[in-house]
Amino acid sequence: MRMKHLDPEALIDLADGVRAEADAPHLSTCGACQRQLAELRASLSTLSTMSAAEAADAPEPSPLFWDHFSARVREAVAAEGAPRRRGRYGLFGEWHRSGWSSAAPLAGAFATIAVAVALGSYVMAPGAADPPPVSESASAGSVIDLTSLLPLGAGDDPTLSLVADLTAELDLDAASEAGLTAPAHAGGANDVVSTLTDDERRELQRLLLEELAKPRA
Repeated sequence: MRMKHLDPEALIDLADGVRAEADAPHLSTCGACQRQLAELRASLSTLSTMSAAEAADAPEPSPLFWDHFSARVREAVAAEGAPRRRGRYGLFGEWHRSGWSSAAPLAGAFATIAVAVALGSYVMAPGAADPPPVSESASAGSVIDLTSLLPLGAGDDPTLSLVADLTAELDLDAASEAGLTAPAHAGGANDVVSTLTDDERRELQRLLLEELAKPRA
């Protein structure tokens, strides 16, 4: 009889402490599940201890990266038709299924929210000027929720929560005029994110996690 391993949801419950190891007797006899659980706990620990400063130091990908990535997001959305259905664990489950535990250097995940972190650092800096109010004439497409790029479930981390609060519904035009963002370039992160639909942003999250799971040279 083939051994049935613990599914991703069960492993996440164990890693989060929602479920006791005593409630999963299979774990005591399965080395593969023990290794998966250990890797998952290590990854969650790395994510929870990552500071905003470390995220801010993550380099901005090149314009060419964003040109291709934007096209890939749209192609993936078109191929799937409807948004992918997820369980109650959302992207944490997706991340684990795609081999997210192999991506220990999680700082790279936050290169894509460099604008959010940079703005958060500016607002928290002593003597920083208040950003200008959002103009009523600002186009709806220029206002985006950068928190949509964070993995679901990451809101429990105080650092990420602070960044999310500071950048919620960020108006990219107003931020750029105030000098709070890096100079925009054709095909840059600002342009790509601001033009994505809700479905495309969800697909962007999934693709980012898959990129992180790939082995690094």
